[in-house]
Amino acid sequence: MRIRPRIWVALDYLLAACCAVLVYGILFRPVGLYRLHVTVWYAMAWLPPLLAVWVSAPVAVRRKYPLAALAVALAGGAAILAVGGEISRGPFVPLALVLFLVAVACPGPTALAGLGGSLALMLIQALTLHVAGNGSGNAIASGLVLILAWLAGYMARQRRAYAARLRQQVAEVAVTEERLRIARELHDVVAHSLTVVAVQAGFAEYVFDRQPGQTRSALAAIQTVTREALADMQRMLGALRRAGPGEEDGMTGTLAPTAGLADLDRLVAGTAGAGVQVDVRRAGQARAVPAGVDLSAFRIVQEALTNVVKHSGASSCQVSIDYRADGLAVEITDPGGEPSRAPAGLAVGAGHGIAGMAERVSLCGGDFTAAPLPVRGFRVAARFPLPGPGQ
Repeated sequence: MRIRPRIWVALDYLLAACCAVLVYGILFRPVGLYRLHVTVWYAMAWLPPLLAVWVSAPVAVRRKYPLAALAVALAGGAAILAVGGEISRGPFVPLALVLFLVAVACPGPTALAGLGGSLALMLIQALTLHVAGNGSGNAIASGLVLILAWLAGYMARQRRAYAARLRQQVAEVAVTEERLRIARELHDVVAHSLTVVAVQAGFAEYVFDRQPGQTRSALAAIQTVTREALADMQRMLGALRRAGPGEEDGMTGTLAPTAGLADLDRLVAGTAGAGVQVDVRRAGQARAVPAGVDLSAFRIVQEALTNVVKHSGASSCQVSIDYRADGLAVEITDPGGEPSRAPAGLAVGAGHGIAGMAERVSLCGGDFTAAPLPVRGFRVAARFPLPGPGQ
C-alpha cells in the first residue's frame, strides 16, 4: 500500500513482458505446438509471438480490468489449445497472475467462476495430452498452481476486508468516545449552572417583595453564572467547529479543556451564591498537572458541589485538594442537612453524575469512591496518578 499506483502499473507491464518472453520461448519450440508439422511450423512463424502477446497482455491491465483481463487470458489459452499448444508449459503463468487479481478484486461467486473457467481449460489440456499419449502430469500440476494462486488472492481479499472492518470499528469507537466526552462536558456545565440558577431564582422570588436588595443580588448571581456557563459552552462548541480530522482537539482527538483547578475559586463563589458555603483546603506542593487530569478534577468538584446543592440540604461542605508525591487526591464531603433544606423543584433521581465522575477518573487511570458517611453526610473521593515532581 505504500507503493504508488503508477509503480504498480509499471511493474505489471514489466511482468507482462516477462511472461510474453517466457511463453514465446515455450511455444517457439516444436514441442510447444506439437500437432503442427515442422514445415507448417516454419510457415507460421508469426503464430508463437502472437499467442504469447495475446495470453500475456492481460497481466498489464489486470488491476484496472480484472474480469476483462481474465476473459482475454482464457480466450488466449483456448486459442493455444485450438492450434495444438500446451498451456501447461508456460501460458498458465500469466493466467495464474490474472486469476490472483480476480480473486482479490471480485466477489466470491465471480472469482469462483473465473477459477472454474481456468480449470476447465486445464482439464481439456489434460484430456488432450492423455489422448495423444503424452501424459497429463503437467496439466494436473498447472491446475494445482492455478488453485493455489486463486486461494492466495482470496486470502488477500479476506485480509483486506478484515482490516477494513477493524478500521471502521476503531472509527466508530472513537466517535462514541467523543460523544460521551462531549456529553460529560455538557452535563457538568449545564447541570451545575442550572442548579445554581434555579436556587437563586427561587430565593429571588421568595424575597422579591420584602427585600429588593437581596433580589437584586440573586439576579446578579444568576447573570454571572449564566455568563460563565455560556462562555464554557462557546469554548467547547468553538473547539468542535475549528477542529478537523486528525487535529488534536477534533473529533478524533481530545476535547479542548475549558476549565481547571485554577477556576476553583470561581466555582466556590457560585456555589456560595446558591446557599452552600465551601471550605477549600489545599495540601502538598502545588505543581502543574496534565490538562486531562486538571479538567477531570475540576469537573468532579463541580459535579459533587452540584449534588450537594441539589440533594444534600447541607449549608456547607469541604473540598480538599492534596498534591501527593504519586498523584493528586480530591475529596468533597458534606455533613448532610435537613431534607427540607434541599431546593424545591430539584428532585432526587438516578442521574448520571456519579457514573460520569467514575468514568472520568477511570480514563485517567485513577481510583474513585462515592458513598454516604457512617453517621451522616456524603463523601466523594478521587485519586489521579501523576508523575513525580522531578519527572
